[in-house]
Amino acid sequence: MSHPQLAAIQRIISESLLIPEQSIHLDDPIANLKNIDSLSFEMIIVAMETESGQTIDPLSLMPVKTVGDLADLLGQLSTAP
Repeated sequence: MSHPQLAAIQRIISESLLIPEQSIHLDDPIANLKNIDSLSFEMIIVAMETESGQTIDPLSLMPVKTVGDLADLLGQLSTAP
């Protein structure tokens, strides 16, 4: 399965968690990623904001459970005015 934001979100997660990009898949639950904790998750969110140039509404993070959800959110941010 391909996603337009997969490469970007893999890079962001890889840099934040210090894990190989190729080990990150769209259907991976965020809670199961190696080295994930609240601080590293915040680093991912800040990197997504930097990448998109948009601020993430904390309420939009509530339904996020998988890497694919993060990729979808990054896609929404990237297309926002």
